[in-house]
Amino acid sequence: MEWPINKPIYDINKSWEDNLENGPFVDGFKKIERTNNKDSSKYIDFLGQKLASPIGVPAGPLLNSQWVKFALEAGFDLPTYKTIRSHEHFGHPVPNVMYLDLENNENDRDVKQFSKSDSGSILHATQKIPTTMDQLAITNSFGMPSMGKEYLYKDIALAHSYLGDGQSMIVSITGTASSAHDFLQDFVDTVRIACDAGAKIVEVNYSCPNVVTGEGQIYHNPDAVYEISSTLVKELSSKNIPLIIKVGVMDDLEKMERLFQQAERAGVAAIAGINTLSMKVTDKVTGEPSLGASRLTSGVCGAPIRSAALDWVSTASSIIKKQNSKLKLLGCGGIVKPEHFDDFLNSGADIAMSATGLMWDPYIAMKWHNNKK
Repeated sequence: MEWPINKPIYDINKSWEDNLENGPFVDGFKKIERTNNKDSSKYIDFLGQKLASPIGVPAGPLLNSQWVKFALEAGFDLPTYKTIRSHEHFGHPVPNVMYLDLENNENDRDVKQFSKSDSGSILHATQKIPTTMDQLAITNSFGMPSMGKEYLYKDIALAHSYLGDGQSMIVSITGTASSAHDFLQDFVDTVRIACDAGAKIVEVNYSCPNVVTGEGQIYHNPDAVYEISSTLVKELSSKNIPLIIKVGVMDDLEKMERLFQQAERAGVAAIAGINTLSMKVTDKVTGEPSLGASRLTSGVCGAPIRSAALDWVSTASSIIKKQNSKLKLLGCGGIVKPEHFDDFLNSGADIAMSATGLMWDPYIAMKWHNNKK
């Protein structure tokens, strides 16, 4: 039950559109039967959905219904349909994904672990393919492309049709606009697409630029989070659809605590984190941006961000307990081996999710399931 590490199911040499139309690239994949979680009495309740396990996929790699279908069959009981917009939106050209040239820890096969303070650091891309999942480090930059409304109505509904017992799906959304008023309305327009397509759970991505205040990413402004989230909750509550917000790392603990307070006050049901660590990826020789002149910074994923992600989950869990909050927690970032799911669950996450791990080892969830007593 091993998958060649040089054969990711998302072909990084092809465009996003090619991967959407023809992926996932899983020739040679053998479906594995689960030896656990067959007893529905042991299903867990998550935001009103009965799940056979707390294992999921975050927004990103599941480009359409065929990708969702594969993830469900591969043992992920809570996949996320990739972030959608209110209209068709073209992303960045290839390259979108590159391997990173990182030193291993001293006397260790693992790559160096980053902390949240490493955000903004300079890294270098490489053509060298890692030999183990412990060394898997990538950067990605897609520009959050999205298919158009009519495609999404049909395809999200089709993705839902693939759900089996003990499975559910999150639909991720974001906003696109140039002014504060238009920005807020665009979030509403997008969440209506998700609802009309039959979404059971909606996640809003607050890791995108904040046009409401002009200040960095939205999640860094708790009041903007409250404004947008409360508006979305009003749209969703009549349909009994819970809202998750997706955030990234924060250096300011007080601001993080206020973010959680404002999220719950707005009616948010759960918080997901982290996204990626944003860093500058350049050519080692020329110093030029590896992904192109317009993309100096990009998201770092894979093994080296696990420590930062676990730190976020642990801190988030402590805040929830301190505030006596009912918020649920979804953790992701650096889960590249099956035992990493347990690291996140033991740190306080209600749901543990893997994106890069799934892309480079499609057996990762089944390995977790079938190792359980």
